[in-house]
Amino acid sequence: MADVQKLADAAEVIVQGYAFIDRGEGVTVINLHKPDHAAYFYNHELVETNMDDIEAYKVNKLYQANVKYMEKDYAKVL
Repeated sequence: MADVQKLADAAEVIVQGYAFIDRGEGVTVINLHKPDHAAYFYNHELVETNMDDIEAYKVNKLYQANVKYMEKDYAKVL
């Protein structure tokens, strides 16, 4: 089982118990209540998950609404 504290520390954003972790070209979203449930987004599209359809739908909506708050998209270099 994954260490929830390490997952939370690695996250750029945590929303409703889901940790959004930047993976360079994509974003991994992990359910902190069930760390074996994960989804991977590439180019803002859900490309891989082991979640059931309802949870994947919820995570997709959370991703679309909150990805803008991740540091790489939020911070601008002056």
